[in-house]
Parts: sequence; structure tokens; C-alpha cells
Amino acid sequence: MEQPPEAGPDPPRRSPARRRAALKVEVRLFASFLGYLPTPRPDGAATLDLAEGATVDEVARSLGIPAEMTRVVLVNGRDAEPGQRLAPGDTVAIFPPLMGGRAS
Repeated sequence: MEQPPEAGPDPPRRSPARRRAALKVEVRLFASFLGYLPTPRPDGAATLDLAEGATVDEVARSLGIPAEMTRVVLVNGRDAEPGQRLAPGDTVAIFPPLMGGRAS
């Protein structure tokens, strides 16, 4: 009679390829975009949990800011392109188009 194989540790489980770890970013919205901010803290910011590899554009989309709305985005105080990937702890600031001023 055949003996069952000895029990050993379970093989490591791999998470599905589609599941990606979350990353937290701080988001600050300004002027006409303030209404898109979910439950802001007293300092006017909110923390979002996003999938690893999330981009600047995905932040705007997750907040419900329409894609056709022009915006200025800074990540950690620097200009950011829509496809820029975010890192844990980044601060994303989104402004509507800036106008005004005086021509020289």
C-alpha cells in the first residue's frame, strides 16, 4: 500500500497578477476643484489609497475630475505629466488653469 507523501509546509501563495499593492498619496485640490476632494482633513488635504504604479492621471480620475478639464498638477512641488507614476508618500496638488496677471 502506498504511503501518502509527507506533509510539508504549504508552498508560498502568489497573489493574482492583477492584484497590486496599495500606495498612499496625499492629495490637495484648489479653487474650483475643491468640491472633488473626499472628506478633507482640517488642513484641506485627503489621503488616497491607490494601486501600485498609479499615475497622476489616475488620481484625477479616481476623484471624479472630468478628463476634459484642463489642470495643472504638481507632485512634491514639481510639475507633473499625466502619465507620471506615483510613489508612496507623494503629495499631489491639482489646480484649475491659472489665469490673470499682467503682461510685461
